[in-house]
Amino acid sequence: MRWKTKLPTLAAAATMLVAAALIVIVDPADAADVLLSHNRPATSSSTESSQYGPGNAVDGNATSRWASLEGSDPQWIRVDLGSSVAINRVKLTWEDAYASAYRLETSPDGTAWTTVKTVTGADGGTDDHTGLSANGRYLRVYGTARGTSYGYSLWELEVYGPDGAPDPGATDYQAENATLSQAAVFSNHAGYTGTGFVDYTNIAGGYIEWTVTAAAAGSRPGTIRYANGSTAARPMAIAVNGATVATGLAFNPTGSWSTWTDQTISLTLQAGANTVRATATTATGGPNVDRLTLGTAPTTSPTASPAPSNSPSPSPSPPGGTTFTVAAAGDIADQCTASSSSCQHPKTAALVTAMNPEFVITMGDNQYDDARLSDFQNYFDKTWGKFKSKIRPAPGNHETYDPAGEYAGYKSYFGAIAYPQGKNYYSFDHGNWHFIVLNSNSFDDAAQISWLQADLAANTRGCIAASWHHPLYSSGDHGNDPVSRPIWQLLYNARADLVLNGHDHHYERFGPQNPNAGADPNGIVELVGGMAGAPPYPIVNVQPNSLKRLSGTYGVIKLTFTDSTFSSQLIATDGAVKDTSPTYACH
Repeated sequence: MRWKTKLPTLAAAATMLVAAALIVIVDPADAADVLLSHNRPATSSSTESSQYGPGNAVDGNATSRWASLEGSDPQWIRVDLGSSVAINRVKLTWEDAYASAYRLETSPDGTAWTTVKTVTGADGGTDDHTGLSANGRYLRVYGTARGTSYGYSLWELEVYGPDGAPDPGATDYQAENATLSQAAVFSNHAGYTGTGFVDYTNIAGGYIEWTVTAAAAGSRPGTIRYANGSTAARPMAIAVNGATVATGLAFNPTGSWSTWTDQTISLTLQAGANTVRATATTATGGPNVDRLTLGTAPTTSPTASPAPSNSPSPSPSPPGGTTFTVAAAGDIADQCTASSSSCQHPKTAALVTAMNPEFVITMGDNQYDDARLSDFQNYFDKTWGKFKSKIRPAPGNHETYDPAGEYAGYKSYFGAIAYPQGKNYYSFDHGNWHFIVLNSNSFDDAAQISWLQADLAANTRGCIAASWHHPLYSSGDHGNDPVSRPIWQLLYNARADLVLNGHDHHYERFGPQNPNAGADPNGIVELVGGMAGAPPYPIVNVQPNSLKRLSGTYGVIKLTFTDSTFSSQLIATDGAVKDTSPTYACH
C-alpha cells in the first residue's frame, strides 16, 4: 500500500473553491443545472478501507474521497438518484489515483446498463462531461484502465440534470407532528431528529398516523426510525389509507432508548394525500418513534440498449400479466462489517438494494456462526437488515447453534416475519405463485410433513416455488442431502416448478428433474445460492442435470416471475451477470 494524500493541497483546495464559485456566479449555462447526486446512496465495487467509502464522493466535501482497492481492474462506483431522471452533465474530480479509461453508464434498475459515454486517454484532474442526453435512476462510473499502478479515487462524483428535473430526495414526516392516540411527545432521550419523539402508552391500540403526499400513485419505501430500549420486540400493524399492509411487524430491541435504527416497509400510495398509521399490537405498546421517511417511487424507463458484455444484461423478457422481481440468497452474514474490504455481505446487500425486489427469499444460515441475537444486530442487520420487512427467511443449521437455544436469536430478530403462521415453516401467495418456506433441519418432523401436504392440497395458484436450506442435489462440498427427497416427491406430485436452497457455499443451477435425478421436462428446477457472504466451498462432485456451477463468486440470484413463467440471473458483486437461465413455463 502506498501513502496517499488524505487532503488536497491548500492550493488545490483553493482552486476547487474558486472553480465552484465561478460555476455558481459566472457561468449562466450552469445555473440551470440541478445537482441530483448530493448525499444520495452510493455503492462501489470495492473500497480501500472504511475511511474511503463511496458516500464520500457524493457528500459535497472536497476533502473526503472514495478509493477502490489497489492494483485491480475493472472497478466502479455508482449513485442511486432515487427515481428515473434526465441527466445532462457528470463532473468527476479525481484524486492522484485516476482512471485513464472509463465509461459513464445509466440504468433504470441497477442491473441493465446503457453506456452514455466512453472515455479513453484521460489524464486525471477534473473531467466535466456536459451536453449529455441520458436518463436513469442509477449513474455508474465504470473504470476499465487505471492511470497509475494504484486504484481509482474520486474526491467528488457530481450528477446534474436540467432545471425542472424531478427531485429525487426523500421526504421526512416527524412523528411529533402526526395524529396521535394513546401516545405522546417526549424529548427525554437523545438522538431524535425533530423537536421530539413519540412514546406509545403501554397498551395495545395506540397509534401514530401521518398524512403524506405522493406526486403519483405507486409503491414507495416507508422507513420508520425508532428506538426500543426494552429486551423484547414491540410489534406494530401498518395501514395505508385504512387498509392493513403489515401485521405484527417487529420493531426489535436497539440496546437503549437513545439508540435509533430503521424499519422499512413498502407502501402502495395513491396520488395526492394518504394516511399511514402505525398501531401497537401488544400490551407493551410500540417503540419510541422519531419519524417516517417516504422514499421515492421506482420509475419505469424505456428499455435500455444492450449493455457491454461485462455489465449486467436485462432479464429475459416475460410475457404479459403480473410481473415481479424477487432476490434470493443463502449463507449470508459472516461476522464482519464494511470496514473490511473482504467482507462480502455488505456488497451482496447492495445488489439487493439495486434490484428493488418485491420481496427477498433467504435460504438459511442468515447469520454466522451461532446466529445469536447480538450477531444478527451487529452484522446482518447493518446490511441485509435494511430490507428486513421484505425478507421471507428460512432457518439453516447455523440458526440451531445459538447457546440461548435453537432458533432463539433467529426468532428474536425476525419475529413474526419468520413465524407468520406460528411455525418456522409457512407459505404465502403473490400473483399466480404459491411460495412455500420450509425448515430442512426437521424434515423428519411429522407435523411439518402433514402441514406441507395440507398446504399443497389447499393451494389454488397455478405456479409453486419452495425454499429451504439443505439441497437435495449439490455438486459442492456438502453434496446431496437425501433427507429432502420425500419433500421433493410431495412437491413433484403437486407439479411444483422451482426449489431454492443454500448450505453449500457456491452457485449452481440444475435443469428440470424428478426426485430421483432423472431429467424431466415436468420436473423441478433447483437453484443453490449459498454465496451471499460466507467463505466459498469448492465444486467436488458434479451431479447429473447440473447446468451451471460457480465457486468463489459472491452474488445474489435475481428471479423474474410472471403469472405463468419464471427465469433467473446470478448477479455478482462486481455488477456482472454470471448466469442467465432459460424462461421456464409453469407446469
